[in-house]
This record gives sequence, structure tokens and C-alpha cells, in this order.
Amino acid sequence: MENKSLEQRMETEPVHRVILSLAAPTVLSMLVISAYSIVDTFFVTRLGSRATGAVGITFALVAWIQAVGYTVGMGAGSLVSRLLGKKEKEQAEQIANSAIMSGLLLGLISLGAGLIFLTPLLKLSGATTELLPYAREYALFVLLSAPFTIETLVLGTLLRAQGRAKASMAGMVTGGILDIILTPVFLFVLNLGVKGAALAAFIGQTVAAMVLGGCFWHGRMKLNRKKQSKNFFKIKDYGSIIKNGLPSLCRQGFASVAAVLLNRQAVGYGDAAVAAMSVDGRLFMVFFSLFIGYGQGFQPVAGYQFGAENKKKLKQAFIFTLWSSIIAAAGIGLAGFLFAPMIMSFFLKEDMAARIGIFTFRSQCLILPLIPIGILSNMLFQGIGQQGKAAFLSACRQGIVFLPLIFLLPEWIGLAGVEIAQALSDGLTAIISIPFVFCYFQKSEKKRTKKKTSDGKRRL
Repeated sequence: MENKSLEQRMETEPVHRVILSLAAPTVLSMLVISAYSIVDTFFVTRLGSRATGAVGITFALVAWIQAVGYTVGMGAGSLVSRLLGKKEKEQAEQIANSAIMSGLLLGLISLGAGLIFLTPLLKLSGATTELLPYAREYALFVLLSAPFTIETLVLGTLLRAQGRAKASMAGMVTGGILDIILTPVFLFVLNLGVKGAALAAFIGQTVAAMVLGGCFWHGRMKLNRKKQSKNFFKIKDYGSIIKNGLPSLCRQGFASVAAVLLNRQAVGYGDAAVAAMSVDGRLFMVFFSLFIGYGQGFQPVAGYQFGAENKKKLKQAFIFTLWSSIIAAAGIGLAGFLFAPMIMSFFLKEDMAARIGIFTFRSQCLILPLIPIGILSNMLFQGIGQQGKAAFLSACRQGIVFLPLIFLLPEWIGLAGVEIAQALSDGLTAIISIPFVFCYFQKSEKKRTKKKTSDGKRRL
């Protein structure tokens, strides 16, 4: 389907077909990324609870690097989609070029700052004296991969924004498969320990960035490279990218803060609790990533139809994506709840850690059908350029709602408060999102009806 331009597909094909064609490669990419995260987790757990906990400690650092990448990528991607809907291709090209340059610069800044403040950051994230050496080994390669990770997210999002989802998938899948192959080799053949898992991820991210860079720079992109040198340094474009990417910064930035606080609360219940929360977080991210990937298939459609002022198709796209996501989430959540003990037995051998992991995982599976509501509401408003609403909804899940819960619940109900905090936050975020979406489409429908009425009167 990628032999047709995005404009042709948006104008001639049903919205559900366009969404599915854009979402399928993205979801597959997310599955591969999730697979190598699970592979890392599985093999690291073979090294013991301390190694597992140390990897969990570094999640805040990983989340921050991803926050930078998603901020630039999603901010530029939503702009590119809307500009293509308005037929402003040259401006879309300029935004894409600026995004790549800003991603590279921010990646280098993240690397330098992370190396300087590495030990304090890990201690702040909850690293104990026993966990710190393992966490440092893993975090070093996480930082070295920062420029490549950020560029991977930026390039992948730009490709999807133009309807080039398969090209985006190529880089993600290549890097993920390489990581899956290298992780057991580095850990158990070369005996590199926990840093072997991080080294495998570093190589995977580097290769992914190179493949996506090849897709971008060697003619596969719909946006060409004319006048690119002078387009790299327009400050206004960088401001527009960051402004539109603010919801992603809120979502991923608060994920980093949430990871720090979750680890610090779990530390009070021992290394088994830290290990369990680390495994549970990574496993549940598989489910969460699937719906993020599906939503990324919806977002370019939302941006394009909004730019083209076709509110009817925008609403059709949202409703289709939402209900199909909820139905899928209900099925996945039921399976996850039933098989939680079996799933956790692969990763957690200690009885205490396993009990914590099962209870936490099941609580999140119960809430899973509500999660697409929050994700797609956020992506809708980001896609159409309503950054204030998108930023607020992004900040709810692991910020505005989660942070009070992770402080208060453990005080009231102990360890159970740590276990259910994220699930409760997900449910409340979905409830908060519903009136925002309802009001938007209600106002949009009134405007469309009013426009039709005024057009009819003019014709008479």
C-alpha cells in the first residue's frame, strides 16, 4: 500500500483501512521492541534479584531518554501530518529536517549530562549500596545509546507521519531482533553479566538508527531534501516542534519521575519487591506499547483529516480505533489475569517476589480495557494541535493522578498501595479523559451543522 502517497490514501480509502495499514507495522515494531525487553528481563533474572532490581532502577533513565525522543518525534510528526493535510509539503519538509537536527543535539546533551550526574541519578532512583554497582554497569550503555535511541524515535515517527509505516518498522524490527540474538550471547557465552544486556541494547539501537537514517536520506521518504541546509536552523520551527511534543514530554517525563518514586517506595519492602515491580513494569509495558503503537497508526490520520477540515472522517477514525482497542484490551487483560502465575514463574523464582508480581500484574490486567481511552484521547488532541488538553491528559497517568497515589496509598495500606497505584491511576485517567473527548466532538458536530446550514442559506 505504500506505493500510494499518504494524500491519495487519505482521500480515497476508508479511514479504518488507512489506520490498520499504518498501525499494523507500528504494532509489529512495538511487539519486537517489547520482545527484546522481555528477553532482557528473562535473562537478567537468571543473574539474581539484585541484577533484576538494578535494571529496574535504570528505567527512570531510559524513560527520560525516550521522553526526549518522543517529544521531538511526536511533536514533529503531528505537525507534518497536519501540514500534509493542508497541502503544505515544503513546510512539512522543513519541520522534518529541523526535528532530526534537534534530536541529535538533545541526544548528545543527554549523554553528557547523564555521564556527569550518573551516580547521584541512580541513588535518587532508589539504588541501594548493593544495587548501585549493577545499576552503573547497565546505565552506562543506556547513556551511550541515547543519541541513537532518540534519533530512532524521531525518524520512525516522521516516516509514519507520511504514511511510511513499513519503512519505520524496518529499522525498529532490525534493531530489536539483533538485541534478542546478542543478549544471551553477551550474558552467558561471553559472561559479561548485566552490562551484556545493556551492550546488546546499545548495538540494537545503533543499527536501528542507521537503518532508519538510510530510509530517510536515500530517497524512500516522500519529503525530499531540497533546501535542507538552510531549513535546519529556523528557531521558530524548533519551538513549534517542542510545543507540539509537550504532551509526549509530559507522558514520558512523568514516567521517569514515577519510576523513581515507585522504586523508592518498593525499596522499603526489600530487593524482592524492587525486582517484582521491575519485572511487572516491563511485562505490562508490552500491553501498553501495543496500544501506543495502534494509536500511532491513528494519529497521522487524525492530523491529516483535521488539517483537511474533514471532521466527519476524524470522528469516524477515533471511534473505530477506540472500540477496536477496547475489545482487544479486554481479551488481552482476561488472558493476562488468568495466566499471571504462569507468566511470573518464568521471571521470578523467589516466593515473595512472585507473590508481589502476580498481584500487581493482575490488578493492571483488570484495568487494561480502560487504558486505550486515555491513550487515544491524548493522541487525538496532540494530533489536532490542541497541546494544552493533550499535555494535561498525558500528565495524568503517571503524574497528576499517579504521584499522589504512590505517596498516599503505601502510607494507608502498605505494600498493597505500591502494587495497585498504577492500576488505579490508569482507571482514573480514563475517567478524566472521557468528558474532554465528548465535549470536543459535540462542539465539532455543532460547528459542522452550523456550517451546513449557513452554506444552504447562501445557496438559496
